[in-house]
Amino acid sequence: MPATVGPGDGLAGMDELTRKLTDLYQEHYRQLLRIALLLVDDRSAAEDVVHDAFLRVYDSRSRLRDPDKALAFLRQAVLNRARSVLRRRLVAKRYQPTLAERDSHPDDTGRGVDRALLADALAKLPRRQREAVVLRYYADVSEARTAELMRVSPGAVKSYCSRGVARLSELLREWV
Repeated sequence: MPATVGPGDGLAGMDELTRKLTDLYQEHYRQLLRIALLLVDDRSAAEDVVHDAFLRVYDSRSRLRDPDKALAFLRQAVLNRARSVLRRRLVAKRYQPTLAERDSHPDDTGRGVDRALLADALAKLPRRQREAVVLRYYADVSEARTAELMRVSPGAVKSYCSRGVARLSELLREWV
């Protein structure tokens, strides 16, 4: 364990912070996974996003001034990692002639079909609209916090959400 703890903290302080981060991970893993899944539309990639985000927060835990804000840092890290995954996909799409086909056998359960339709509709939204809609309406993050996470103004969040929800409504009406 690194000894880069602030003066007077000692390793006991680091152990307490490590325990808090571990508890935070266990408590919020499913929520963070759902956010990542809605953003990247691939379960294994979403799991990787959440794990990578947690590792980044964990590795920089000595710089965490307020442990109560660790969840916010974790959400921001998930959002940033999801953006990276989407950027890599765009590059791969440009330079790769054929990509793998989507699963031809969607989930037959009533709830699964709804989730699949929603995931497909979300995937058709522009990245910023998708992020705003997922954070605001799925993760139930406040408008101000969503603006911070996305690094935009609250007005931009309102605009992204409004346009995203309107487009989702159009897409879901076409498919249902």
